[in-house]
Amino acid sequence: MAGFDDLHVDHDSFVPLHTQLQRQLRNLVFSGQWKPGARLPSENQLHRHLNISRSTVRQAYSDARHEGLIERIPGRGTFVAEPAPENRQKRLVAFVISDFESEREWELLKGVEAAASSNDCHVVFYNTRGSCREQRRVLGQLSAQQFSGALLWSCVNARDEGAGPTLDDVSLPPLVLMDRDSPALTGDVVTSDNYGGASLALAHLLALGHRRIVCVTHEMAGLTTVAERIQGYRDALQAASAGEGMVWVMPTRVELSTERALHFGNDPASPPMRYLMERLAEERPTAVFAINDLLALLVLRAAQALQIQVPCDLSVVGFDNVEFSALMETPLTTVAQDFQTIGRSSFELLLERMDGISVAPRTLRIPVTLHERATTARLADRHDLNKRPV
Repeated sequence: MAGFDDLHVDHDSFVPLHTQLQRQLRNLVFSGQWKPGARLPSENQLHRHLNISRSTVRQAYSDARHEGLIERIPGRGTFVAEPAPENRQKRLVAFVISDFESEREWELLKGVEAAASSNDCHVVFYNTRGSCREQRRVLGQLSAQQFSGALLWSCVNARDEGAGPTLDDVSLPPLVLMDRDSPALTGDVVTSDNYGGASLALAHLLALGHRRIVCVTHEMAGLTTVAERIQGYRDALQAASAGEGMVWVMPTRVELSTERALHFGNDPASPPMRYLMERLAEERPTAVFAINDLLALLVLRAAQALQIQVPCDLSVVGFDNVEFSALMETPLTTVAQDFQTIGRSSFELLLERMDGISVAPRTLRIPVTLHERATTARLADRHDLNKRPV
């Protein structure tokens, strides 16, 4: 029987439970971990093992049967199906991501899966959970598992982490890097217009009369996406004759998750909060451009702790448009990325590579938009909040 330990669900995830289970079934079958003819656990067994309803298991199994992954034999049970002739012809694409905890990753995957389904490809999902070691292990196995191509959202610490196996002697299939590049890998890159997004944010703040605008980033400013946003910030200030600006580098070497940001934000004694509170109290900018929404959240919490009113005393703009940004007590003005288009465009470039196109690595930048909400106001009349759109 196929092993119970291969299956798990996240009850706190925004992805429906039956979708999580069905996607895992697909991965186990197409990766070869579950062989044709292997017997699957019953609905009752998975109901108890995963603590989910039988109807959820039934929905996942039904979706997997319609996809031709499994088959039910009356009186015997449910088994991994022999691949249908048309499925044998479909190409496998690996979707490798460093984390999967927010709506942006879900949008990215939806864009990939929509494009793959219309091009006779199967997508196999891998979550490396922020581990560069696991990323290298997964990538190193792709050729042996006969993947035709791979889409990668690279581990953000890949520049620094030297432990684990290397890819020097591995023949990788065609590769497209989503959102961010990697110095250790060569491939096409599909990312947002990070420079243009920073320019939009600064144009908004400058138009509101702000000149003392701080950029808040983290210690991974060498990451291309972050570096482009910082450069856009600097260039916009210089073009407006507003000086070179100030870049505050947060004392955290890890990429913030929503959970970690909330943990720090709820603790005024945490190093990130102490840092922001000290800088805000000492330098008193009139506006902050945060290179992502989670850092913007920390800025808002630090301002609240200091009784600095937003946007009366301080305007704040983030970047990403994560799902909570519009739901905050003071909805966040932010730059929105189009992750579904990034996913779809990444697959389209990968498909060209799988079909044999041979050109130099390409970089495609997807346009972004500014969502103006309640954390920004004009410098001269910031007391008038009724004019702010939400």
